[in-house]
Amino acid sequence: MSKWLNKCLSDEMLMRAYARGDQDAFTQLYERHKLNLYHFVLRQTHRQSVCEELAHDAWLAVIRQAANYQDTAKFKTWLFRIAHNRLVDYWRRQKHRSKVIVVEELAELAVSETELDEALRLKEISAHLEKLSSEQLSTVLLKIEGFSYSEISDITATKQETVKSRLRYATKYLKLSLEGAL
Repeated sequence: MSKWLNKCLSDEMLMRAYARGDQDAFTQLYERHKLNLYHFVLRQTHRQSVCEELAHDAWLAVIRQAANYQDTAKFKTWLFRIAHNRLVDYWRRQKHRSKVIVVEELAELAVSETELDEALRLKEISAHLEKLSSEQLSTVLLKIEGFSYSEISDITATKQETVKSRLRYATKYLKLSLEGAL
């Protein structure tokens, strides 16, 4: 297919085209989702080198599984499920909780008092996010990425009620922590 035509197709159509051998279709999928996937993984691994390895591994899995791809869910949901599984494997190997990147330079770069307050608040929120379980953190980050409860359920291979529960407890913890009640 032409590169121009690929830009008009849905992710699912591009994946089917790639499965039939259209390399441009894969390139388009990669360009559409590489940054979101990278940032999702980076926020949970805390290290760029690990993030690059896991994101690369997720894309390799897409390539390897292309012939078996079935669009029973959105492509993005399928892709993030692959990445989530790579993260779970990584956490098991490392035997530690995931971390959220804390942007400490923000406080140093802030000029106005408002910017400084916002930077300190971001740092405080990040510190509290680090205390969530890896399952809760992953669920919160997927929700921030814009996934629905159903899609998060598919990605994490858990029931929708579990997703809602994780979000509810994580939200409650964060709210209490930020109010200074914990």
